[in-house]
Amino acid sequence: MKQILLINPNSSEKMTSDIQDTVSRLNIPDLAVTVVKMPDAPEVLESFVDYTVAGTEVIKYLNQLQATGKQYDGVLLACFGDPCLYALKEICPVPVIGIAECAMSIALLLGFKFSILASSTKAKPMMEATVKAYGLEARIASVETFNLPIADFVNDKEVLRNSILNSSKAAKAKGAEVLLLGCAGMTMIGDEIEAQVGIPVIDPIKTGIVTLNAILDAKLSVCKTGLYM
Repeated sequence: MKQILLINPNSSEKMTSDIQDTVSRLNIPDLAVTVVKMPDAPEVLESFVDYTVAGTEVIKYLNQLQATGKQYDGVLLACFGDPCLYALKEICPVPVIGIAECAMSIALLLGFKFSILASSTKAKPMMEATVKAYGLEARIASVETFNLPIADFVNDKEVLRNSILNSSKAAKAKGAEVLLLGCAGMTMIGDEIEAQVGIPVIDPIKTGIVTLNAILDAKLSVCKTGLYM
Protein backbone atom coordinates (compact mmCIF):
# COMPACT_ATOMS: atom_id res chain seq x y z
CA MET A 1 0.00 0.00 0.00
CA LYS A 2 1.29 3.47 -0.92
CA GLN A 3 1.77 5.90 1.96
CA ILE A 4 1.27 9.67 1.51
CA LEU A 5 2.14 12.21 4.18
CA LEU A 6 -0.17 15.23 3.92
CA ILE A 7 1.24 18.21 5.79
CA ASN A 8 -0.97 21.09 6.83
CA PRO A 9 1.78 23.65 7.54
CA ASN A 10 -0.36 25.71 9.92
CA SER A 11 -1.56 24.82 13.42
CA SER A 12 -5.33 25.11 12.88
CA GLU A 13 -7.25 22.19 14.39
CA LYS A 14 -10.37 23.04 12.36
CA MET A 15 -8.59 23.23 9.02
CA THR A 16 -6.74 20.00 9.74
CA SER A 17 -10.03 18.33 10.60
CA ASP A 18 -11.64 19.55 7.36
CA ILE A 19 -8.67 18.25 5.38
CA GLN A 20 -8.97 14.89 7.14
CA ASP A 21 -12.67 14.75 6.24
CA THR A 22 -11.82 15.24 2.56
CA VAL A 23 -9.14 12.55 2.76
CA SER A 24 -11.60 10.12 4.34
CA ARG A 25 -14.18 10.69 1.61
CA LEU A 26 -11.76 9.95 -1.22
CA ASN A 27 -11.26 6.30 -0.24
CA ILE A 28 -8.65 5.53 -2.92
CA PRO A 29 -7.74 1.81 -3.06
CA ASP A 30 -4.22 0.84 -1.93
CA LEU A 31 -3.51 4.35 -0.61
CA ALA A 32 -3.10 5.47 2.98
CA VAL A 33 -2.92 9.19 3.77
CA THR A 34 -1.55 10.46 7.07
CA VAL A 35 -2.57 14.05 7.89
CA VAL A 36 -0.43 16.16 10.23
CA LYS A 37 -0.31 19.82 11.24
CA MET A 38 2.56 21.94 12.52
CA PRO A 39 1.69 22.85 16.15
CA ASP A 40 4.34 25.58 16.41
CA ALA A 41 3.34 27.33 13.18
CA PRO A 42 0.80 30.20 12.93
CA GLU A 43 -2.85 29.17 13.03
CA VAL A 44 -3.44 30.64 9.56
CA LEU A 45 -0.93 31.64 6.89
CA GLU A 46 -1.67 35.06 5.40
CA SER A 47 1.73 36.67 4.85
CA PHE A 48 5.22 35.83 3.65
CA VAL A 49 6.36 35.91 7.26
CA ASP A 50 3.71 33.28 8.06
CA TYR A 51 4.86 31.23 5.07
CA THR A 52 8.48 31.38 6.17
CA VAL A 53 7.77 30.42 9.79
CA ALA A 54 5.47 27.58 8.75
CA GLY A 55 7.80 26.37 6.02
CA THR A 56 10.66 26.25 8.50
CA GLU A 57 8.54 24.09 10.81
CA VAL A 58 7.82 21.70 7.94
CA ILE A 59 11.52 21.43 7.04
CA LYS A 60 12.33 20.72 10.70
CA TYR A 61 9.57 18.11 10.89
CA LEU A 62 10.68 16.27 7.74
CA ASN A 63 14.32 16.28 8.81
CA GLN A 64 13.35 14.81 12.19
CA LEU A 65 11.10 12.26 10.48
CA GLN A 66 13.90 11.07 8.24
CA ALA A 67 16.19 10.77 11.26
CA THR A 68 13.74 8.31 12.83
CA GLY A 69 13.75 6.12 9.73
CA LYS A 70 10.01 6.58 9.14
CA GLN A 71 9.33 6.55 5.41
CA TYR A 72 6.52 7.71 3.15
CA ASP A 73 6.16 7.28 -0.60
CA GLY A 74 5.16 10.91 -1.23
CA VAL A 75 4.49 14.22 0.52
CA LEU A 76 1.68 16.71 -0.15
CA LEU A 77 2.12 20.27 1.17
CA ALA A 78 -1.42 21.45 1.92
CA CYS A 79 -1.23 25.25 1.79
CA PHE A 80 -2.06 27.20 -1.35
CA GLY A 81 0.97 29.43 -0.79
CA ASP A 82 3.25 26.37 -1.25
CA PRO A 83 5.49 27.68 1.58
CA CYS A 84 9.14 26.59 1.23
CA LEU A 85 8.10 24.04 -1.39
CA TYR A 86 11.36 24.20 -3.31
CA ALA A 87 13.32 23.51 -0.12
CA LEU A 88 11.12 20.49 0.60
CA LYS A 89 11.80 19.14 -2.88
CA GLU A 90 15.52 19.52 -2.15
CA ILE A 91 15.53 17.58 1.12
CA CYS A 92 12.97 14.83 0.45
CA PRO A 93 14.00 11.57 -1.21
CA VAL A 94 10.39 11.01 -2.36
CA PRO A 95 8.07 13.09 -4.60
CA VAL A 96 6.82 16.30 -2.97
CA ILE A 97 4.13 18.50 -4.52
CA GLY A 98 2.32 21.61 -3.32
CA ILE A 99 -1.41 22.02 -3.68
CA ALA A 100 -1.05 25.33 -5.53
CA GLU A 101 1.44 24.10 -8.15
CA CYS A 102 -0.69 20.96 -8.55
CA ALA A 103 -4.01 22.80 -8.89
CA MET A 104 -2.60 25.21 -11.47
CA SER A 105 -1.02 22.39 -13.44
CA ILE A 106 -4.28 20.44 -13.59
CA ALA A 107 -6.23 23.60 -14.49
CA LEU A 108 -4.16 23.88 -17.68
CA LEU A 109 -5.65 20.56 -18.83
CA LEU A 110 -9.25 21.61 -18.21
CA GLY A 111 -9.55 25.08 -19.76
CA PHE A 112 -7.60 27.98 -21.21
CA LYS A 113 -7.73 30.47 -18.32
CA PHE A 114 -8.19 29.87 -14.62
CA SER A 115 -9.05 32.08 -11.66
CA ILE A 116 -7.97 31.68 -8.06
CA LEU A 117 -10.53 32.30 -5.31
CA ALA A 118 -8.68 33.62 -2.26
CA SER A 119 -9.54 35.23 1.06
CA SER A 120 -7.85 38.41 2.29
CA THR A 121 -6.99 41.49 0.25
CA LYS A 122 -3.27 40.70 0.63
CA ALA A 123 -3.88 37.28 -0.91
CA LYS A 124 -4.41 38.85 -4.34
CA PRO A 125 -0.83 40.10 -4.91
CA MET A 126 0.56 37.03 -3.12
CA MET A 127 -1.33 34.70 -5.46
CA GLU A 128 -0.33 36.77 -8.47
CA ALA A 129 3.31 36.49 -7.39
CA THR A 130 2.95 32.71 -7.12
CA VAL A 131 1.40 32.46 -10.59
CA LYS A 132 4.28 34.52 -11.98
CA ALA A 133 6.84 32.32 -10.22
CA TYR A 134 5.29 29.28 -11.91
CA GLY A 135 5.37 30.98 -15.32
CA LEU A 136 1.61 30.93 -15.84
CA GLU A 137 0.74 34.61 -16.20
CA ALA A 138 -0.72 34.05 -19.68
CA ARG A 139 -3.20 31.51 -18.33
CA ILE A 140 -4.73 33.36 -15.38
CA ALA A 141 -7.98 35.29 -15.75
CA SER A 142 -8.05 36.81 -12.26
CA VAL A 143 -7.50 36.43 -8.56
CA GLU A 144 -10.74 37.04 -6.72
CA THR A 145 -10.67 37.80 -2.98
CA PHE A 146 -13.37 37.94 -0.31
CA ASN A 147 -11.60 40.68 1.67
CA LEU A 148 -11.94 38.45 4.73
CA PRO A 149 -9.35 36.91 7.05
CA ILE A 150 -9.12 33.14 6.69
CA ALA A 151 -10.32 32.67 10.28
CA ASP A 152 -13.64 34.34 9.38
CA PHE A 153 -14.69 31.59 7.00
CA VAL A 154 -12.94 28.48 8.35
CA ASN A 155 -15.50 28.23 11.12
CA ASP A 156 -18.49 29.51 9.14
CA LYS A 157 -19.27 27.45 6.04
CA GLU A 158 -22.21 29.68 5.11
CA VAL A 159 -19.93 32.72 4.87
CA LEU A 160 -17.51 30.62 2.81
CA ARG A 161 -20.25 29.33 0.51
CA ASN A 162 -21.65 32.78 -0.24
CA SER A 163 -18.22 34.36 -0.68
CA ILE A 164 -17.01 31.67 -3.08
CA LEU A 165 -20.22 31.75 -5.09
CA ASN A 166 -20.02 35.53 -5.58
CA SER A 167 -16.32 35.37 -6.44
CA SER A 168 -16.90 32.47 -8.84
CA LYS A 169 -19.46 34.46 -10.81
CA ALA A 170 -17.07 37.43 -10.99
CA ALA A 171 -14.24 35.20 -12.19
CA LYS A 172 -16.39 33.55 -14.85
CA ALA A 173 -17.39 37.01 -16.13
CA LYS A 174 -13.68 37.80 -16.55
CA GLY A 175 -13.11 34.77 -18.74
CA ALA A 176 -12.21 32.05 -16.25
CA GLU A 177 -12.90 28.54 -17.52
CA VAL A 178 -11.57 26.79 -14.41
CA LEU A 179 -11.79 27.92 -10.77
CA LEU A 180 -9.23 27.10 -8.08
CA LEU A 181 -10.14 27.13 -4.39
CA GLY A 182 -7.20 29.16 -3.10
CA CYS A 183 -6.99 27.82 0.45
CA ALA A 184 -6.91 24.36 2.01
CA GLY A 185 -9.65 25.54 4.36
CA MET A 186 -12.05 25.77 1.43
CA THR A 187 -12.01 22.01 0.87
CA MET A 188 -15.24 20.02 0.47
CA ILE A 189 -17.24 22.84 -1.12
CA GLY A 190 -16.03 22.58 -4.72
CA ASP A 191 -18.69 20.21 -6.08
CA GLU A 192 -21.49 22.41 -4.80
CA ILE A 193 -20.02 25.55 -6.38
CA GLU A 194 -19.30 23.78 -9.67
CA ALA A 195 -22.95 22.72 -9.93
CA GLN A 196 -24.09 26.32 -9.49
CA VAL A 197 -21.50 28.09 -11.66
CA GLY A 198 -21.22 25.54 -14.46
CA ILE A 199 -17.43 25.41 -14.89
CA PRO A 200 -14.84 23.11 -13.28
CA VAL A 201 -13.86 23.89 -9.68
CA ILE A 202 -10.61 22.41 -8.38
CA ASP A 203 -10.44 21.44 -4.71
CA PRO A 204 -6.66 21.52 -4.20
CA ILE A 205 -6.72 18.92 -1.43
CA LYS A 206 -8.58 16.33 -3.50
CA THR A 207 -6.62 17.15 -6.63
CA GLY A 208 -3.32 17.07 -4.77
CA ILE A 209 -3.91 13.61 -3.34
CA VAL A 210 -5.15 12.15 -6.62
CA THR A 211 -2.27 13.68 -8.59
CA LEU A 212 0.41 12.57 -6.14
CA ASN A 213 -1.09 9.08 -6.17
CA ALA A 214 -0.85 9.07 -9.98
CA ILE A 215 2.79 10.21 -9.81
CA LEU A 216 3.54 7.32 -7.48
CA ASP A 217 1.65 4.84 -9.67
CA ALA A 218 3.70 6.00 -12.65
CA LYS A 219 6.91 5.61 -10.59
CA LEU A 220 7.96 9.19 -11.35
CA SER A 221 10.35 11.22 -9.22
CA VAL A 222 11.48 14.80 -8.67
CA CYS A 223 14.64 15.64 -10.65
CA LYS A 224 17.59 16.23 -8.32
CA THR A 225 20.17 17.39 -10.90
CA GLY A 226 18.91 20.97 -11.45
CA LEU A 227 16.85 23.35 -9.35
CA TYR A 228 16.18 20.80 -6.61
CA MET A 229 19.72 19.40 -6.39
